[in-house]
Amino acid sequence: MQLYQLSCFVTVAEKRNFSKAAGSLFLSQSTVSTHIGNLEKYFGQKLFDRLGNKSLLTPFGEKLYRWAKEIIELKDTALWDLREQSSIMQGQISIIASTVPAQYMVPLLISRFIEKHAQVQFVLLQENSKKVAENLLKGAGDLGLLGEKYYTEKIQYTACTQEKLVLITPVKVILQEPISILDLSDYPFIFRNSTSGTQAIIEKIFQKSQVKLADFKIAAYFDTVQAIKQGVKEGVGISIVSEIAARDYYTNKFINVYELKELNKKRTFYFAYNRQKTLSPLVREFLSFSCDYLSKQLTC
Repeated sequence: MQLYQLSCFVTVAEKRNFSKAAGSLFLSQSTVSTHIGNLEKYFGQKLFDRLGNKSLLTPFGEKLYRWAKEIIELKDTALWDLREQSSIMQGQISIIASTVPAQYMVPLLISRFIEKHAQVQFVLLQENSKKVAENLLKGAGDLGLLGEKYYTEKIQYTACTQEKLVLITPVKVILQEPISILDLSDYPFIFRNSTSGTQAIIEKIFQKSQVKLADFKIAAYFDTVQAIKQGVKEGVGISIVSEIAARDYYTNKFINVYELKELNKKRTFYFAYNRQKTLSPLVREFLSFSCDYLSKQLTC
């Protein structure tokens, strides 16, 4: 039994899929299958039940998963303790982020971190905010980065930066400021799906203003911020999105950006992790670095 086999096993357990695990490990699916097969031969036990496109842990696999995580964390801790003598920081960090952080924050943080620690490898997955939290609950990913809190009794949240939501319109739609949500009922809207952190905030603002979604002309529900920006650019409707996400289209004059009276407060983005999961020293270092960097560079 080798450490790399255990690492492979843990990744398959967390992804629940051999193909996805292979992609995140930069290995072929056949190589991943071989590693798992060798572990099953070593223990004389089946580790996964394959149900459709999902691979779920057997009872023995569940027990091995707990020990494998401890072994890998111990290895990371040992390497960290020896880093001053070796001057090498290495390991892998898995991050699950909601749309805006995944597209506009995490790549920047990774770039800056590996400038100092080139041997650290990252895996970045994008989900909506609620699924980020759900994945953390299942033990998948070292860190989450999202703009809304879920399951606060089981997930630890650390505020890292703030930004505003803004109204975006096609360039032909010119509005007179100040603008209220109450002034927008005649315009078609593009919204995100209901599990997005941004959509959750928008719905709270509507409720506070005693406005119902049914009072608006809803042109479409789009799954991504990029699709929303493109839809607004093409004249499908108007929308409310992250200021950070809107910046590139606004700079290139593809859309107009306005502030809404009801959106005068900044929203917070949080790093998150499962309270029952011990963070490795490497993950703690990246978390500390990222919060410090964001507080200096991205806070509006």
